[in-house]
Amino acid sequence: MDKEFLDDRACFVCGEKNAAGLKLRIRTDSERGESTADVIFPEHLQGWAKIVHGGLLATVLDEAMIYAVGAKGLKCVTGEMTVRFVKPASTCVAYTLRGRFVEDQGRIVLAESALLDSEGQEVARATGKLFKVRA
Repeated sequence: MDKEFLDDRACFVCGEKNAAGLKLRIRTDSERGESTADVIFPEHLQGWAKIVHGGLLATVLDEAMIYAVGAKGLKCVTGEMTVRFVKPASTCVAYTLRGRFVEDQGRIVLAESALLDSEGQEVARATGKLFKVRA
């Protein structure tokens, strides 16, 4: 890819400079290629009453995968992502977000992520094919 991908800290998911964003503090484990964050979706991010909009679930699942592969030293953008919504996520409730590096296939990197409720049950999960970009 020809474009530069710079982090100006205004990302909707993790950017501390984005006043409207989630400002997630995503932790990574470089040895295991994993990412983790705690997330609470404010009520203004609902679709149906008190239910998180599915697009927001997909957004944080995507970010978890990007951070997981980033933990392995790879800079990527998502090329393809499949999301499985298991059950509705409620607004104003704490969830755990997890991402995991799966495999480096050369130009493409495989990753997966999940959003878990307080009992560790899956709310949604994703798999992705990420394209490497220049650091």
